[in-house]
Amino acid sequence: MAMTLPELTEFMASFVAERDWKRYHSAKNLSMSIAIEAAELMECFQWSETVDVRALKSDSDRYVHVQEEVADILAYCLSLASTLEFDLERAFLAKMEKNRVRYPPEACVGKEFRKA
Repeated sequence: MAMTLPELTEFMASFVAERDWKRYHSAKNLSMSIAIEAAELMECFQWSETVDVRALKSDSDRYVHVQEEVADILAYCLSLASTLEFDLERAFLAKMEKNRVRYPPEACVGKEFRKA
């Protein structure tokens, strides 16, 4: 079942509403939850110098765990955007446009690039 970003946002909002969790979904709590889930994702790769995608995919339990952690992060991002009443798709596209201008290909291709 494929969904668009607005459909995913609505799906998540319904999931939260059905469980009466909206009262817990403050910007503070959701932003902390995003950080916690990101830390859980980092644990999946802790102590690994590099991660070969083929090797990761061959370890089905670990691969599913990584997918679940990324999905948890997305769920909290969708909820945060909903709580703060902004269009996540529009915000993402606007930010990517800024990144496109800030990091032009001619200056960045093949470079580890960080601009202050």
